[in-house]
Amino acid sequence: IKLFSEMGLNVIVDTVIDNDKRFNDFLDLFFDHPTLFVGVLCSKEELTRREQIRGDREIGLANSQYDKIYSFTEYDLEVNTGELSPTECAEKILSFIKSDQDYSAFKKLSKREISVS
Repeated sequence: IKLFSEMGLNVIVDTVIDNDKRFNDFLDLFFDHPTLFVGVLCSKEELTRREQIRGDREIGLANSQYDKIYSFTEYDLEVNTGELSPTECAEKILSFIKSDQDYSAFKKLSKREISVS
């Protein structure tokens, strides 16, 4: 991902930042790169409903991870998949990119304390 970015290519990374170490790793790798930090949000109730109808998830996983995954308060852009269709989410992201607004949220975030238990 970093190499492609260094080559000037636009890269989309679709991932869940589910722990502080992973976040710190991303921050180290991409701090000096243009990084559009998009919060893909959804209500806990809708995530639970989706989890149940998919049938390929451990029931309760969405609920158990919710507070950790949604612990960020700073995004360049937020899309809510409970309110918008996938196409509407993509259009909102593309519209932001085309607006030439700064990608600043990632630069405002700080490394997180990693606790060892």
